[in-house]
Amino acid sequence: MLKSIIPEHLHKDWLLHFSGFFTWSLISFLSLNNLALGAELLWKSIAFISFYVLFYVTISTEPLKHPVKDKLLIAAQLLILLILIKFDKYDVSAILLVLVATQLAARFTRRQAMLIMVLSSSLHFLIIFDGSVLNSFFRVVIYFMLQIFGFSAIESALREAKAKEELSAINQELVATRFMLKQSSQKQERLRISRDLHDVIGHQLTGLALNLEVASHKVPAEFKPILQQNVTLAKTLLFDVREVVKEMRQEAQFDLVEKLSALIAQLPKCQFHLESTPIIESLSLKQQLMFCLQEAVSNAIRHGKANTFTLKAVKDKKQLTLSLVNNGSSKINAQFGSGLLGMQERLANFNGQVDLFAIEKDQGCCLQIKVEDNYD
Repeated sequence: MLKSIIPEHLHKDWLLHFSGFFTWSLISFLSLNNLALGAELLWKSIAFISFYVLFYVTISTEPLKHPVKDKLLIAAQLLILLILIKFDKYDVSAILLVLVATQLAARFTRRQAMLIMVLSSSLHFLIIFDGSVLNSFFRVVIYFMLQIFGFSAIESALREAKAKEELSAINQELVATRFMLKQSSQKQERLRISRDLHDVIGHQLTGLALNLEVASHKVPAEFKPILQQNVTLAKTLLFDVREVVKEMRQEAQFDLVEKLSALIAQLPKCQFHLESTPIIESLSLKQQLMFCLQEAVSNAIRHGKANTFTLKAVKDKKQLTLSLVNNGSSKINAQFGSGLLGMQERLANFNGQVDLFAIEKDQGCCLQIKVEDNYD
């Protein structure tokens, strides 16, 4: 399948960018239509085409991916426009300042954008000043307000998109937290029930079997068969209870990869990849590792906007190394936060070591866990 030549981030805003192209086309036509063939037509045509090429290159890159280059491209667009405005007989080229303003919202702060628009409008005023301050001022103000309108519209759209992303991240975090709480409560409930069965019912059935055994030696012969049946029944019940307790405790065993995959599968637009399966003997270690990996997924979504996770495992004798790689932001805090400190504390009994580091620039980061896998 052929890859679209239109950048992915422009698909949703195609109408906005088409209107920009249409505006540029119309202004170019109005400016060049009545010019005779010659040097002026040539250099103005080159200037308009250069402006649009710079405009398209700027909007075709992700905002802030190449901040220095984007700012230079915008500066070049402004320079070309100011030159066109200087030699514009019909006073329509200044409308293209609105296209420049629409690029500022994603690449500058509001204060910086306002300063740029004020500066460009001041230069616009100096260029078109014809001796009448009032006339030149109102001409510039009209275009300045159009710039403000274009900037505000894009800024509002960007704020809405950012709010949706934050809401999606919060929703993913809530799903992950709900999954963690559900798994934890189920394990705790199974362990509680198994302990109650073993400690309470098991103890009472043991006492009952012993009492019946003693009674069977002290009753008349005609009652001994009945008591013996009761002794057998009590021992059978005790055996059944122990089997149930054993099964419930065995249910506490779980597949770490399966649980992690199930968690990520519940998160919208998130994917999980497995490069190597960890082999872990200790149940308590698996439980603590699951909590750590769940916390890592939640943090990667909240702070790094990650949506793809890859688990790698390497085991050398008793030392296990787990690496959870995500495609989120590679900007990490060098100091441990509460989440990483919590992981370190959870794994302290297993001589655990937790590290978080960037993979490559803008290529995500990796949570690496090293522990000693001791048998329960």
